[in-house]
Amino acid sequence: MAASDQHSAQAHSTQHGEDPYGVDPEREPSADWGWHGTFPRAGPIAGWCTAFALFAMLIGNHRSHIEDVYLIGIGTLLVVMLISHHVKAYQAKRR
Repeated sequence: MAASDQHSAQAHSTQHGEDPYGVDPEREPSADWGWHGTFPRAGPIAGWCTAFALFAMLIGNHRSHIEDVYLIGIGTLLVVMLISHHVKAYQAKRR
């Protein structure tokens, strides 16, 4: 790499304007090469997969159904949280 291609993190961040996320490249070096994002769709997808897995665990040879109570309770709580997240995101998008 040529010496003219190397920039300090401060010079690089000021060339492109102020960072909209307020990320300091000195504290988080990965922000300098562009990786400082989130996965907005990964959380809900993982939540729905987890809820499906919890409800799928109801199928089995259970003698006592106390496990079913916990699976249904946690699965229902997770589904309610996912639906409320979706509603809040939809309302925020409409504003």
